[in-house]
Amino acid sequence: MQQGLKLQIAAKQQLKISTQLVATMETLAASNEELREKIKNEAESNPVIKVVERTPSYSEFSDRYIASSGKRDDYSDTEPYDPDDSRHNWIEGMVSVGESLEEHLLKQLGEIDTDDRTREAAEIIITALDKNGFLPASPLMILPEKLWDRQEDALAIVQAMDPAGVGAADWRESLILQAKDKGLKGKELRIFSELVLDCLDNLRQGKIAAIAKQLRTDEEEILALSDFLKTLTPFPGREYSSDWDQYIIPDISIKKEGDVLRLRINSDALPSVELDPEYTEMLSELKKDGDNKDASKFLKEKISSAESLISQLEARTTALEKLGAMLMDKQQDFFLYGPLHLKGLTMKEAAEIIGVHEATVSRIANSKYIDTDWGIYPIRSLFSNTVASADGQNISKNAVKEMIRNIISENETGKPLSDQKISDILKERGITAARRTVSKYRKELNIDSSFEREK
Repeated sequence: MQQGLKLQIAAKQQLKISTQLVATMETLAASNEELREKIKNEAESNPVIKVVERTPSYSEFSDRYIASSGKRDDYSDTEPYDPDDSRHNWIEGMVSVGESLEEHLLKQLGEIDTDDRTREAAEIIITALDKNGFLPASPLMILPEKLWDRQEDALAIVQAMDPAGVGAADWRESLILQAKDKGLKGKELRIFSELVLDCLDNLRQGKIAAIAKQLRTDEEEILALSDFLKTLTPFPGREYSSDWDQYIIPDISIKKEGDVLRLRINSDALPSVELDPEYTEMLSELKKDGDNKDASKFLKEKISSAESLISQLEARTTALEKLGAMLMDKQQDFFLYGPLHLKGLTMKEAAEIIGVHEATVSRIANSKYIDTDWGIYPIRSLFSNTVASADGQNISKNAVKEMIRNIISENETGKPLSDQKISDILKERGITAARRTVSKYRKELNIDSSFEREK
């Protein structure tokens, strides 16, 4: 008996992401410089796009920017500028950087053969790195839940990139990654790792014999590893970016005006993109005539493409407004009183408030800056984990780090404060932070130990 053909109907769920949605997500994640380049390229290939430049040339304001360069572009560097001098033109608040570490790593990621989900996870990890090249939190805290199963592969990809040592949790782990990259392995790698993790204070004091005894090896090997250590850099990300190569203008501003905080989106950061009315009129005429179908089709496609770009830019502005409004509400004390009042806030919490996916918040915050009365900050720096306080307040990890910086700088005892003493002072102020936590935060602030500060 011959087998007959059977027709079967089955229901299947399938998620398809439109080209427009993909383009919108890319626009959300893009920096101002990247968007300016995108707009330029689109305008060159699409005659119906009319670009109106709104940003003054940098040369007009460079002298004033230099004069006001007390503003800082990173949460952890330099003193804040005078809040009374906070009503400068947007262009004066520009932060200058060269090729960023993020750009350098993303270029390498584009050349790596891996699956889409691992690539997405690696991209999120790269955008989360700080200026030193370190990952400020566990990948599980940075990645959306759907990508948790890709965390190990993605982190391994990032840590294998140039410069060696990026993607580490801190400078000690970075030195160990660099040692692996340079071929150290086996017993030598074990001893080097223990040297970096546990013996650097003794190494600075020249206690070679004590280190050799502790690590169960001879003094010659410790001396050799010490010389090798000097060839490594504890902060691999810092070699990227050079002053005055390109300029980033803050995307949003939240400042005090009178008794209230005012949120502004910097509309001057990007040129205005419009439809050229001549071409829309031309299309109307062609539709009336009904003769030149090819020309009519061409114009329809170009107008549709231009409208798509305008829609993407509008969606980006709307997303920035929502993010800014949420930050103004949740970080109100920071904007009013300064960095010591920064509250713990995760991107997951922000996503729930705004009503979007956590990955969308990450894209919005990516490569964008906010101008405040206390300086210019990467938007990402306003997100951090919570540290417990005695009165149950929600205090940001970054605020605690700022407290530690102030405690050290304001110390007038004549003797550097130990990590335990700093922990005790924090406890008196209602902040619970163990000695090891203080040590970790101090290292992230690039502040030497009390022994080094005493020299």
